[in-house]
Amino acid sequence: MSNERFDMVEHEEYLEYAISGDPSEQEWMDLLDLQVLHIQQTGKTKIYVDASGLTAPPVSMVRYRMGIRTGEQFGVHARVAVLRPTWEHDNFWETVATNRGAIAKSGNDRDELIQWLLGDN
Repeated sequence: MSNERFDMVEHEEYLEYAISGDPSEQEWMDLLDLQVLHIQQTGKTKIYVDASGLTAPPVSMVRYRMGIRTGEQFGVHARVAVLRPTWEHDNFWETVATNRGAIAKSGNDRDELIQWLLGDN
């Protein structure tokens, strides 16, 4: 990983990850694997991903495969919120993940996403 990063902060109620740059599909998969590991270690099942530092949108097939994998890995056992860059208005990942059984949301407003993440519905 050259200009990408995965930073994790453990909050009282959720795990927060930050990713930036232009990650490869494998790096997205690595992030998902890391999230699964951290859920197992901490018992926290609410995940917030700050992807606002991306420099390019992931290609559609990467978003599709990540949506499938999110559904497979988490299903209804975790809530995942992803903050997209302000220039990105595509919620394709969210649609695929939700269709695969995940509780997922993406958007451009951090406060709204955190409120959703910490909510019960």
